Amino acid sequence: MKNAFRRLALPAWLPVGIAAFGNVAAAQELGERVPDLQIAYYAADMGPMYEQSARVLSEEWSKLGLTFRMQPVQFSTFISNIMVGGGLEDMAVFTVGADPDRVDPTYWLHDLGACGARRNGAKWCDEAYTAKVREQREMVDQTQRIAAVKQAQQHFYDTMPWWPATNTVYGMVWNSDKWENVTSPAPVAAHEGLIDPWLSAKPKTDDRWFDWAHYEDVTTYNPLAEEGAVGWLRFVYDTFAKNNSKGETIPWAAASWEFTEPTNVKITLRQGMTFHDGEAVTADDAVFTINKVVELQPPAMSSRIANLAGAEKVDDLTFNIKLKTPDASFVTTVLPYAFILPEHLWANYEGDMVARDVVADGVAIGSGPFRFKTWRINEIHELETFKEHFQAPGYDGVRRLALGQADAIRSAMLSGTGDIATMVLPVAAMSDLATQNNHLDFLEIPSHGSMLVWLNNQKAPFTDPAFRKAMRVATSKERAAVEGWLGFAVPAGEGPVPKQLGMWYNADLPEITFDIEAARAALEQAGYGWDAQGRLHYPKK
Repeated sequence: MKNAFRRLALPAWLPVGIAAFGNVAAAQELGERVPDLQIAYYAADMGPMYEQSARVLSEEWSKLGLTFRMQPVQFSTFISNIMVGGGLEDMAVFTVGADPDRVDPTYWLHDLGACGARRNGAKWCDEAYTAKVREQREMVDQTQRIAAVKQAQQHFYDTMPWWPATNTVYGMVWNSDKWENVTSPAPVAAHEGLIDPWLSAKPKTDDRWFDWAHYEDVTTYNPLAEEGAVGWLRFVYDTFAKNNSKGETIPWAAASWEFTEPTNVKITLRQGMTFHDGEAVTADDAVFTINKVVELQPPAMSSRIANLAGAEKVDDLTFNIKLKTPDASFVTTVLPYAFILPEHLWANYEGDMVARDVVADGVAIGSGPFRFKTWRINEIHELETFKEHFQAPGYDGVRRLALGQADAIRSAMLSGTGDIATMVLPVAAMSDLATQNNHLDFLEIPSHGSMLVWLNNQKAPFTDPAFRKAMRVATSKERAAVEGWLGFAVPAGEGPVPKQLGMWYNADLPEITFDIEAARAALEQAGYGWDAQGRLHYPKK
């Protein structure tokens, strides 16, 4: 009995009228065999869903005659070596998180896809596409920009250098016997530095320290250098704005801002702010920080600061930021990211500022809602509440417990050592913990975080658009969501921009139906073939 396949309208770039692979054309002369392909993914310290997803997807891809080598990679190594280091061997299955600033399409279109962009680990370079995504950033008129963003998505879709598989449903589990008002930041993941749940949580007992069961991740408290725990450092170093759970960019250290010219943003600081050492926060500090960042070009900050030309003081609380080119995404992507250093602690430093050990120097000092207290490597990070802050939390401090492994995090939540866990355990595991333990509550957080399938676009067979598109048709998003993520994910839309971004998403992109037969037919039409063992071979040269 033949299997039934559900067919929807296929994209124009797929072959039409080709017989299913059960009725393939006569055998053709084969080229070299497509070699084993390596799939990199986050190692088990980030939870089992990445290996599960990689294996589920590779099971379907193997039906194209491919074989795979599975390569777990520790998270920080993946970021430094693959995402920004250019070290992608063949393929990767991994997630990019639902960071607040990523509600702007520039991250998805430019940062992950433009020629030479720091986070373009898939090594794709299409000059026409790059021109499109750079132009949309300069369009201050939102209607015009939306149209340009959707055109860029169409270009990406037609080329298919990589694709999203799922959108993540995050969760958080917390000790509801000890804490209340633990609020959801949905549709943004519970990243550090957000208002929810960190600054809104309230203690119910005499224990007034909020213990976050997490990994180590933090490599330095120097915000010029830290890349993996940016949000945690923004607890210490205030940013000019924050992105809230509605995707809105709201004032924070800046009381207001306005574009006085397409390349000039006038910013007025909030009155009465002080650094943790009691010194007032002024426009001098902001101007010093921005100009120093422009001068030093710290690699960890390069994707956000490339368009900054500098800053100049207007008065004690007002300054102008100069941009190289108009940037419509500046408010959403830079103001919630750019921090303020105390000029009086940095101006006379004669060493390498990017390499500065601020803890050893006693200058891990900002103006944020928490101030640095303790860091015992591989044990604990302690930030105590800065009570003079304009939105100081109603408890004494937050601890980041460097527990290293998911099992240790789970044990901490069960024992009461940990008060909250977010993003570090599989969502299904967090849900089960809350169901089975009365002292724990669980909250589901749908998000625009995305699991991506990356291909090395500088290496065969991925340099062949026909191969890439066949792989996309053979990608079972449903299986990845249900089996890889145990249902705590949803199949992603088409193109690079998550459908959760609403008006920015191009809903006109035709849905690509998972169909192994169609994928094999596409490969055959492109000249690929199979040997007697069913292994895929390149077209004959």
